[in-house]
This record gives sequence, C-alpha cells and structure tokens, in this order.
Amino acid sequence: MNVRDWRDADAADTQLLYAREQDFWVRELAWDASNSWREIEQARTTWGLPGRLAIDHRRTVRGWSYFMPDGETLHIGGIAADTKDATKALVDACLEMAAVPPRPVRVSCFVPDRAEGFEQALADRGFSCEHYHYMCRTLLPSADQGAASEAAGWRDGDLHDAAELLRTAYGEHGRHFAPRGTLAEWEHYTRGLVERPGCGDLEPSITRVLRDGGRMVGLVLTTRVARGTIHLAQVAVHPGRRREGLGRRLVEEACRL
Repeated sequence: MNVRDWRDADAADTQLLYAREQDFWVRELAWDASNSWREIEQARTTWGLPGRLAIDHRRTVRGWSYFMPDGETLHIGGIAADTKDATKALVDACLEMAAVPPRPVRVSCFVPDRAEGFEQALADRGFSCEHYHYMCRTLLPSADQGAASEAAGWRDGDLHDAAELLRTAYGEHGRHFAPRGTLAEWEHYTRGLVERPGCGDLEPSITRVLRDGGRMVGLVLTTRVARGTIHLAQVAVHPGRRREGLGRRLVEEACRL
C-alpha cells in the first residue's frame, strides 16, 4: 500500500472522496455535512491541512484520512478505507506524523467507524477505544405545548458560562473534549460548537439555557445539521441540580420548539 500526502492530490479526486462520505452522513444520520467538506478542502488547499491517501498497486485510492493539530493533541479528523491494509497504513501515517518534532502529547479521534478494521488497528497500536451512539427521534406535530420552563435561548455572552457548565458537568469524563479539563480548553471546544459548522449551525432560539441565581445550571445546545434535522450537540446539567428532571424537560422543550 502506497501512502501519499493528500495535499498533492487533484481537487477532482478529493471531491469524489467527500461525495462518498456526504452520502453516508445523509443516509445514516440525516446530516448534511457539505459545509464541513468545503471547509476541509479549503484548509487542504490553502494552509495545508495534513492528510494522507492510501493507494494500491493498481493506483486506486483505497482510503484517506486527515489530521488536525490542536495544541498538544493531534486529532484524526476523519478516516475512511475499504481494506484493512489501507486502514493500517493510514493509522501508521498518523502516528509517524505525531512523532515529528514538536511532537504532540496525545493522538485522539472521535469519528464514525468508516474504515475496515479501524478499531482493531487502533487497539493494536495502543489506543483505548470507546463506543458512542447517535440516537434519532422523529418529531411529529403536537398540540401539547408542555409545561413552560424558565429556560431561555442562547445569547451573546453565554459561551463562557456554557464552557464552565460543561467542564463541571463532565468532570474527568470530558477528556475527549478537553484533555486537561481546563476552562480554556472547554471554551475552545464550546466556541467550535457555536461558531463553526463541524457540528451544525447554532440554533440560538431552540437552544435551551437554564440559570439559577445568575449561574448556568442546564444547557441543551442545539444546532441544525440539515433541512429538517436538528442536532442536540450537548446536554448538560450542573451536578448540584441533577435528579430533578431538568435535562429531560429541557430536551423536550427543545424538541417542541
């Protein structure tokens, strides 16, 4: 398997790769990620977003991946491959990149399993793997408006408080979003949710923010990922207010909206 730098690839070839992934995201998740693919392609051709293509002896692209340096972490931003050999070659290429000074402290990924033998390839190279599941619900028109809550929509200036709530709510379990658990990392992560299209476009009026004495204690951060598809990007309740049904009520309210 020949591994090449994808920054040398022709734009027509990368568009074909994006189209295949776009089809998967729409079919499986009802998620239109076309804005993300455009942003990735712009990054590839302008500042040089690092990535690799795995090409077999017939000169056929069997897989591709791209990597996002972020402070002390190198993220595998996406990976797709139709053979185990291609997957192994791409994972190894990522680790080789991570070994180049100044090397990151960690390599991580939070991606759909779109590469043949991906989890095994990660495990064989010392990664720990956890499964996460997207859940889907079809919304039907209803005359039931539900009980009104004191929650409000997203406002300018909520970012800091949202980051603080997520940091407190996740605790040590938030390492995938903020490896060291610092407020600065959580603010960086939250800014990505509300200002960039990777997880959809923020819906301020459907997002639910609940405060208690000026402190944010509940959050359902909501984005739009396609026409007709709303994404609950984050749901968090302050540990001191759990077991009161706040999360359930805020999710139901967002769904009604």
